[in-house]
Amino acid sequence: MIGFLAIDIGASSGKAFVGKYGRNRLVLEEVHRFSNEPIHVAGSTHWNLISLYRNVVESIKAASTLGIEIRSVGIDTWGVDFGLIDSSGSIQGDPRHYRDMFKDDSMDYAIKKAGKRWIFDRAPTQFQPFNTLYQLISLKRKNNRHLKKADALLPMPSLLTYFLTGEKLTEFTFATTTQLFDPDRNDWSEELIRFFDLPEIMTPIVDPGEIVGELLPSISKELGIRGMKVILPASHDTASAVSSMDLSDDSMFVSAGTWCLEGVLIDKPSRNDDVIENNLANEGCYGRKYRLLKNLTGLWLVQELLREWKKSNPNLDHYALTEMALTARSYERKIDVESEAFRKPRNMEKAILSETESLGISLQNRGEIVRAAIEGIAYQTEQTRRQLQSIIGRSIRNIRMVGGGIRNRLLCQLVSDYTGLPVVAGPAEGTATGNIIVQMLGLGELSDLSQAHDLIQRSFNFQEYTPEK
Repeated sequence: MIGFLAIDIGASSGKAFVGKYGRNRLVLEEVHRFSNEPIHVAGSTHWNLISLYRNVVESIKAASTLGIEIRSVGIDTWGVDFGLIDSSGSIQGDPRHYRDMFKDDSMDYAIKKAGKRWIFDRAPTQFQPFNTLYQLISLKRKNNRHLKKADALLPMPSLLTYFLTGEKLTEFTFATTTQLFDPDRNDWSEELIRFFDLPEIMTPIVDPGEIVGELLPSISKELGIRGMKVILPASHDTASAVSSMDLSDDSMFVSAGTWCLEGVLIDKPSRNDDVIENNLANEGCYGRKYRLLKNLTGLWLVQELLREWKKSNPNLDHYALTEMALTARSYERKIDVESEAFRKPRNMEKAILSETESLGISLQNRGEIVRAAIEGIAYQTEQTRRQLQSIIGRSIRNIRMVGGGIRNRLLCQLVSDYTGLPVVAGPAEGTATGNIIVQMLGLGELSDLSQAHDLIQRSFNFQEYTPEK
């Protein structure tokens, strides 16, 4: 039996899984779990890079104790955020947290300066204030000293990979989240970089499954590990999640977690006017395919409710909140989970109550508050399905769901109810699974995605949902 280590770091926590491969089956074993707590300094929010790196090393160390050969390690994270490396190879400051950009006007500045369509024609993805493009413009406008010293920009998974190997590369699926990637050139957009007078610090783009190298000698010596390869998987977590799903032309995917990433698989970016109108993204997938998707607020609302309520009741958990919601009353009108009121509220409960009161709804208890949040997510999924179906010009007949959010069975059932479509949910650790199979593809353990999906089908359990209402 051999193993492959996937380190999947999300916006609130990280998990490390070893994929044990033998007898034509893949079994995931969790070896490490850690929180991803941002740091708030002088009015700005940053990622705790030292903590993340320490936990990456702890993950490798934990995997090495399993008594099997760990062939490789791959890291995936959320999109857009990055670190800056100077000419000596040192990190410049702590990477900025994407939510910090909600109070920055650099996206509006860029659109006013260049025009929305002009930007989209060169980087056809969603307009979000936290995109890498606008983070760089923000730093440029502020005359940021770290940007002045920067010699290389490394996305978060590439940054952690750099610490393990010393190699500076950007993986394709992550590059497509930056709004600096030009699919016509299959490379960084020189026009965007020149127009906004940004420094030329972007690193070479490689395909998912690229073998970057082996652990640095100092790390190998520290951990007592030799020969472990370091691979860039589909390093954007949604791309890894999509890699784990066997999607047909009439399938829609939902990667459910803090965010709900909802879309369809296409061969090349869609430049339909409706893509801009509905603010959809064209983001890369394994095999240089694309996912046309919408980046929606997901279980962030429920996570924030739990965080707030645990202060007075430490025994609360996600299961308890879902149980409350199961028996709670449903209201015909739904909250808009995309409302700015939910982006970074001081108190999520008050934000939801304020929103429902504006709709003429008076929620009576915590169960109804949680249900309002979950129903809002499911309702938005149906709106997204209609938008996607209109753009691609073909019917969507089924939904595949992956991610930790599928453990919320109420959410899965409501998605089926609101869309009127059958839902297949699984695997729960779809991102880690996709990370691992791309590593296996990179090492030649699997020949193609078709073989990989057959392996996943044999190895994991899936839950099916059908519309009840």
